[in-house]
Amino acid sequence: MIIKLLLLTLAHASLQASAPSSPTYEAGVVEFNYGSLVNMTSQQMLNVNLQQYIEFMNAAPSSLDIIVFPEGTLNTILTATEIPESDDDITPCNNPNYADNNLLKIISCSAHEHNRYVVINVITKAKCPDTEMIFNDDPRNCSDTRDGFSYYNTNIVFNRDGDIISSYRKYHLFGERLDKPYKPALVTFDTDFGVTFGHFICFDMHFRYPAVELVRGHKVTDIIFTSKWFSELPFLTAVQVQQYWAHSLDVNLLAAGANFPRVASTGSGIYGGNKGPYIAEMSPINQSKLYTAKIYKKIPQNEAIKIEHKVTRHTKDEMKSLDIWRDQLDVYDIQFLNDTDGLNIMTRNVCNHTVCCNIKVNYTIKNSTTKPHYQYAIAFYFGNRTFSGVVETGIAACAIIACPQRDIVSCGTRDESLENIYEWNLIEINGEFPMRYDQYFYMPSTLDDNILPLVPELFDYNVDSGRKDGINVVMKLNKHVDNLLTFGIWGRDFSDESDKASGSACGLVLVVVCVMLLLGFL
Repeated sequence: MIIKLLLLTLAHASLQASAPSSPTYEAGVVEFNYGSLVNMTSQQMLNVNLQQYIEFMNAAPSSLDIIVFPEGTLNTILTATEIPESDDDITPCNNPNYADNNLLKIISCSAHEHNRYVVINVITKAKCPDTEMIFNDDPRNCSDTRDGFSYYNTNIVFNRDGDIISSYRKYHLFGERLDKPYKPALVTFDTDFGVTFGHFICFDMHFRYPAVELVRGHKVTDIIFTSKWFSELPFLTAVQVQQYWAHSLDVNLLAAGANFPRVASTGSGIYGGNKGPYIAEMSPINQSKLYTAKIYKKIPQNEAIKIEHKVTRHTKDEMKSLDIWRDQLDVYDIQFLNDTDGLNIMTRNVCNHTVCCNIKVNYTIKNSTTKPHYQYAIAFYFGNRTFSGVVETGIAACAIIACPQRDIVSCGTRDESLENIYEWNLIEINGEFPMRYDQYFYMPSTLDDNILPLVPELFDYNVDSGRKDGINVVMKLNKHVDNLLTFGIWGRDFSDESDKASGSACGLVLVVVCVMLLLGFL
């Protein structure tokens, strides 16, 4: 019996693919479809989703060190689960206080069985006031809660033994009828393969705390991102944001996205910072899929390594079934470019108070009078926008964008029947932005007609933040491209934020909530 136990222990340990001395580790992210379970109860949905999670765990390569599941695809508020404090060192798998059908126990046992780290996103509940509220001196009144519990959108991390080692509560809510933590938390966890991860959820990526601060302030090099993203044109489609957030901060990013293309929800990938994507997809179909990659650690000996981009592309006709929302472009300064056959060369300056962009373009047009085609315009903005009236944020944008018609109303939409007759020889954008110390975040923003961003080999991007008079951001196309929808600079100004959502039972994003009600999620 002792020999058998030793053999089982050795077999379990041998599954570990990566060690602290390894230059790489293996990771997987799951895009998970949530749009096919409309006519089920919350408990039935949990059972079906949990079974599919376990099937992904079983089917994943045995060498996988870590697997990440997306936001909002496992349980609902009606099946919210209580979790232990991560420093309690609890392993639900072998804890008799957890029933055999408890989702934490099932995931914990699967993590132990497959000897891998697992990240899930669930709705959790905690008796009010909970430990975090007490620690943060949260002054909010527990009598305002529905049933004495607070409900949170939560990431939970299990280690290879099935221990719960980390949890994070989403701070920047986007329409969820859930409670908001009193303060944003900067949460990290260590692994036995020598990588420290930070993690956060969906809309958090737009903000300094926790997302940007984890990297800038705490020097975290590897980030886990769970999301149920709703894509917008021309700057905020899912893979576009994931790839360029990772690019700008030069971090490894594991991004697991929920899938329901009919409501603009798709987009997952694994990214190697400014080296670009290891693997990514914007799916036009309902699907659940695992994406895996061997990731180079952010260590000096890996700096010169180039990575292969395994990006799944779909035809324009296939992409018609992916709905995409429109950005609030009506407040932008939109200036259309010349649309005449032949070579077109122009330089324009656009300014707004202390912000200026200089744009140089060189493009060739053929058969403009005989072929229906996109029109192109300069899109410039420096100011605030709201996300469905709930949260107001500062935005900076300077880009070339495609519009189906020579009309501002059409910008931010797409028409797959149009042909690409512009050949872009040069686009150079030089942005002068005000210095806000650590109150800014800029990133490249590009998109082609497959709703995928350009890989970094196609452009140069540089930020000079060391000047006394402001920040200079330069982006330049360095190869010919003929299928652009977006090319430019997009950024966030954190200096004047106002989150209008309340701390508990926060304000609703009408469109998202209607979708959730339709699907039986609330």
